[in-house]
Amino acid sequence: MRPGEDQAGLGVLLGIGYEGNFMPVFAGPRRCPRVAWVGEPLIMDGSGSASVLTRIARSRAMDYLKLGFGPFKDVPLPGKLSGIRADATTQRERARHLRIIADVVGRGDRLVVTSRDRQDELRSRGLTAAAVPFGYAPAVAGQIAPPDVGRRDLALVTLASQHARKAARRAVIDRWQEMEPRLLAIEGAWGEQRNIILRRSKVVLNVARVPGEFVGVRLVLAIAAGAVVVTEPMNDPYPFVAGEHFVEAPLDCVLEAARELEADEPRRRRISLAGQTLLVGELSAARCLRRALDVST
Repeated sequence: MRPGEDQAGLGVLLGIGYEGNFMPVFAGPRRCPRVAWVGEPLIMDGSGSASVLTRIARSRAMDYLKLGFGPFKDVPLPGKLSGIRADATTQRERARHLRIIADVVGRGDRLVVTSRDRQDELRSRGLTAAAVPFGYAPAVAGQIAPPDVGRRDLALVTLASQHARKAARRAVIDRWQEMEPRLLAIEGAWGEQRNIILRRSKVVLNVARVPGEFVGVRLVLAIAAGAVVVTEPMNDPYPFVAGEHFVEAPLDCVLEAARELEADEPRRRRISLAGQTLLVGELSAARCLRRALDVST
């Protein structure tokens, strides 16, 4: 549906994904129940020990200053300045998402987020949300690929980004590649191209954009492809269970945990099959969609 189209006669208007994309549709007159199902990270850093430079960089005023300095946002910075910029960018993005979500709540009937930690964060800010993961849809993640079927010629894979604002994440991957030549960092693979790579992979290493972030979509994609994810800890991975549906390790131990898993085929197969059972059952797209649209709860 496009902005301005008549919403009368619809059973429910569902906005899904990044809330900024469907907000123009929600901005029109309300003609039917509206449900917003969002998945952006919302975990905010409550620490009061940030430096003066970091607090200034995180402020909303920077949203306006960056309009003038936009062309320089990806210029490499030395030392700690690069980390300060990356942290400030993440914090501003999350603060902007919260502002948009507050607007969505005022224009909708039901807010759904994809994890319980995001639900808790919103609750702490006076916003009520249900928690329902996006779930498994073959049209997005591809058909279930059994872990012992097909050519799995890629031992260790990670989905990486060269974007300067993700420099800290990329630096971790660069260190891993120096230590492990078999690790393949995939740049810019989306859709079926990404799914084909995952179906060739044994173990997928994950570095979260935000420490503790729920990475449900990445888990669904890898599990459907028959690969097993090794990731840094999530604050609340429900309904996934560490050790049963994926492997969890501190960030500085992720590579070693991935090596051990790659060498243990029975364990990989056991974890993969348990994850796929979860996808086609509790996390099937149909079940998750019904829960998200249940405006009576």
